[in-house]
Amino acid sequence: MMLIDGSTFWLGVVALSGALVAATIVLVLSQARLREAVQRVSEQESQQVGMSNRLRENEYRLRAIIESEPECMKLQAANGTVLEINPAGLALLQADCPGDVIGKPIYLLVASEYRDAYRENVRLVFEGESVVYEFRLVTLKGRSRWMETHAAPLRDAHGAIYAMLAITRDITDRKLAEERARHHQNELARVARLSTMGEMATALAHELNQPLSAIANYAHGCTRRVRAGIATLDELEEPLDAIGEQAERAGAVIRHIRDFVRRREIALEAVDINQVVRSVAQFAEIEARQYETSIRLDLAHGLPAVLADPIMIEQVIANLVRNAIDAMVDANSPRREISVRTLPTSRAAVEVEVSDTGPGIDAAFADQVFTPFFSTKHEGVGMGLSISRSIIESHGGSIGIDSRPGGGAKLRFSLPVAVSERHRVGQPYGLHR
Repeated sequence: MMLIDGSTFWLGVVALSGALVAATIVLVLSQARLREAVQRVSEQESQQVGMSNRLRENEYRLRAIIESEPECMKLQAANGTVLEINPAGLALLQADCPGDVIGKPIYLLVASEYRDAYRENVRLVFEGESVVYEFRLVTLKGRSRWMETHAAPLRDAHGAIYAMLAITRDITDRKLAEERARHHQNELARVARLSTMGEMATALAHELNQPLSAIANYAHGCTRRVRAGIATLDELEEPLDAIGEQAERAGAVIRHIRDFVRRREIALEAVDINQVVRSVAQFAEIEARQYETSIRLDLAHGLPAVLADPIMIEQVIANLVRNAIDAMVDANSPRREISVRTLPTSRAAVEVEVSDTGPGIDAAFADQVFTPFFSTKHEGVGMGLSISRSIIESHGGSIGIDSRPGGGAKLRFSLPVAVSERHRVGQPYGLHR
């Protein structure tokens, strides 16, 4: 048997002791790292619990805000499905419970004529835009109401849009008030047109007397020839044609008067503004001749159609022309000329300008001429220009004045181009011809 000497033994003991120490150190470090890992996990769990609690608190606050909001608030999917709605919204829609609305498409309640526009606004929101729009809605109990909605996209943590947040309010009372004001304005405008016709009665009687006298003369001449037995068909053809032409002339005047003064609602359509100006000029020429006033037209070619009510715009132009005549007559202007000009101002508007050679308007009064009951005429009631401004503004246009004392007055107004015509600026066309 081989014996281990003392030095070898102690070397083995030292080596074993070192290994044990190293193992102990590794174990201690491992335990320390494990405790750190456990601590980190614990802290992360605490953070997650805290975040979850905060999210629940935020959700609770948001839901409390939505439910207490007096206006209708709802979340809506891209296909129109209602995801959430607050109590105010349920009341607005006359729903008995959330299940009457949530999970169902909002389009079932939108009036049919507004559904396409509503869908288009929803599409814009899910493309990232914020929109405001009005529409008519029929509640679950069949009541028709006007609504105004402010809508914005809701995004998740990655920026993706997942819903539309809409705040809707009932604007029925406002709409009814606007309708009453519009009706009142229409009545004022009609009264002004009746007043215009009353003031032009003498001139109109003279204008109608001419074709009627011509008809009577031609008819008497035909009758005399027939009774004398000297009339042939060829000889009667010319005077009978003349009778027809004069009758059409008188009829056109009467029809224009009837259309001008009848009670009617504003009816917007695509209108040839040059044709409207010509019609007013032909009508105003009757009165202008009485006061030795000439009317000159400077109409731009190729203008796009404007979106307007032709009779209402005729009234505006007639008011401006008659004001110009009155101003020059009151001032006894030696030269009495009126110029009516049309021109494009942009790709979306057309301008009409009426200028005269009268005394002009003092700068101190320039800001007041469109105020109701303000007038620079001795017997004026001050409603013509006020009504004209209301008409132009109701068409989405604007009206203004450029005048200097002794240099004549220049009034101009603009009207929006009809949408279908905006691409045709600069191209010739004819609406009435």
